[in-house]
Amino acid sequence: MADKATKLTLREWLAQHARAEPVHYKKIAEALERDPASVSASLSIEGKQAQEDNRPAYFQRVGPGLYQYNDLCEGAVDEELIAEVRTRADDFNRATRREMRHEIAKLDLEGFDDLARIVLLNVRARVEEAEEVDIYNETVVLLTSWRDDGGRSPVVVYAKKCDYDEKIGADLIREIRGSLPTHQANQGVLITNGTVTPEGKQEALGYAGRDIKVSVPPVHIMDIDIILNVLLESRTGVRAKNVEVLLLDHEFFRRLRHSS
Repeated sequence: MADKATKLTLREWLAQHARAEPVHYKKIAEALERDPASVSASLSIEGKQAQEDNRPAYFQRVGPGLYQYNDLCEGAVDEELIAEVRTRADDFNRATRREMRHEIAKLDLEGFDDLARIVLLNVRARVEEAEEVDIYNETVVLLTSWRDDGGRSPVVVYAKKCDYDEKIGADLIREIRGSLPTHQANQGVLITNGTVTPEGKQEALGYAGRDIKVSVPPVHIMDIDIILNVLLESRTGVRAKNVEVLLLDHEFFRRLRHSS
């Protein structure tokens, strides 16, 4: 199978082996005898190119690392209809995003803490080793680290549960930064379903005033928009529905007319 698979393009392999069920990109790479990073890069490039060309990509990402062949790309003979389908899908996705935002606002602190840990897992934090060091004022403070640095640098995470559309200012960012020495950490993370104000974002970036940047430990912001991006990208809290769209094959009927 390996010899045969190496003759196939990535698109051809997905068309043959990933129609019924999604396949992890590492298994795809193994079948094609390619480096997993190369396959991942190819899928990313195709996704961006399809978006720029306003056409369906030849794959669908249905979960972390999982890809399935997109049958819709084969029927892209009517670009106006495809654009209409994509627009309607975008409308549904925006509605789902709004509904998810409301559902998150309804969570209690314990539920939001669980959600924050899921988000941390998706951004490659060592959630299984996270230690709860404080809880107060609708905030859970965790001490964890990143997988990518081997766990060498402690990270302080503030999981702040807010009301719907609540604003977070610079004061909380300064509080997070001030707590770092206590835990011998060199960076902090704010996970909140609130919205961080421009002043809060400037504080997180280390700006003292409008244009003066000072050297301070970073505080990474993951407010409601970023949380929603992470959840939707990882297909967490949502269910994907594939819809079959039937498009007229003009070429098929053109051949029939020529044969008469």
